[in-house]
Amino acid sequence: MAIKISVTGLAKFMKSGPASQRTLLKAYKFDTDKNGNKRPQIVRYSEARAAIKKYHESGNDVATLLAAMTALQKKEAAIDPEKDTSRIKDNIRAIEAYMKYFSKNNFIVLENPKPKYTHGGVEVTTSPDLFVDDKGVKKMIKLDFNSTPLDLESIKIILKVMHEAAAAKNLDVEPKNVIYLDVSRNEQHAGAKLNKQLKKDIDAACETIEDIWPKVKQ
Repeated sequence: MAIKISVTGLAKFMKSGPASQRTLLKAYKFDTDKNGNKRPQIVRYSEARAAIKKYHESGNDVATLLAAMTALQKKEAAIDPEKDTSRIKDNIRAIEAYMKYFSKNNFIVLENPKPKYTHGGVEVTTSPDLFVDDKGVKKMIKLDFNSTPLDLESIKIILKVMHEAAAAKNLDVEPKNVIYLDVSRNEQHAGAKLNKQLKKDIDAACETIEDIWPKVKQ
């Protein structure tokens, strides 16, 4: 069975020291509760991602984003004041930022092909948040809503792995059309055409994961 890790997880692994690498792999390897059941994962910005996709599917009807924000505001108001509402606030902030900076993008949303990057026994999931047709050009888009910016080296890793996965699946997406959209800071990063050394580093990281994996204990 393949060792599965996300593209963001791989980038984090490559930027971490040995102790942090083992902690990261432990979370992927033993993502179960005491009964052996898979823990439910709450994606912090799931509502924002869903709202943005729906917005473009609706032909850029801003009412879809406004409705999503209203629903989140009602959800926040219904929560016990003593409980943490930061996740809901973050989704509202993310939608507001997208409306401000990127709402004019006239994307046609395509079915997500869910490409994967495989090296040895490691499988890296690289599904974009948006797979779109932008005026006849296919684009894979990764959305980042975090308040703290990701370092450029990690972004380059993510874009390279996403493009390699797209090429393996014959998606006909050029490197420059693999996009990392930093919504919070109104920044856009595109993949680079040639970076053989980075490809070697990514493959080496996959080999290290494969070597460490059996030694990681719960």
